[in-house]
Amino acid sequence: MDTAEQLSAACPVCESTDTRLARVRSAFWHNDRLVVIEDVPALVCNACGEQFYDDTAVLMIDRIRQAGFPSEDAVRELRVPVFAFGRVGTTDVPSPEASSFTAALASEVLIRS
Repeated sequence: MDTAEQLSAACPVCESTDTRLARVRSAFWHNDRLVVIEDVPALVCNACGEQFYDDTAVLMIDRIRQAGFPSEDAVRELRVPVFAFGRVGTTDVPSPEASSFTAALASEVLIRS
């Protein structure tokens, strides 16, 4: 697929053809490690922000994953804060709207699962 064909490709999420080529960052879980691959060539949908990759990019990501993301190949490290859902803002009492939203979101997740 050449560049012109890629740029006219429809977004798999919203079906918009308004896309652009970009270099993006993607995060993956590998066992108990969160790893990031930078400079991944991707098409980015200007309508919804979805990022999608061509076959070559997917094959390269798979090669890195199959190698186990060796620490010695990392170009740098990032510090990532970790939050527990039930522990954020524990001194605040959630508003009724927030509780309703959480219940509705949980119902939606269960329905789609």
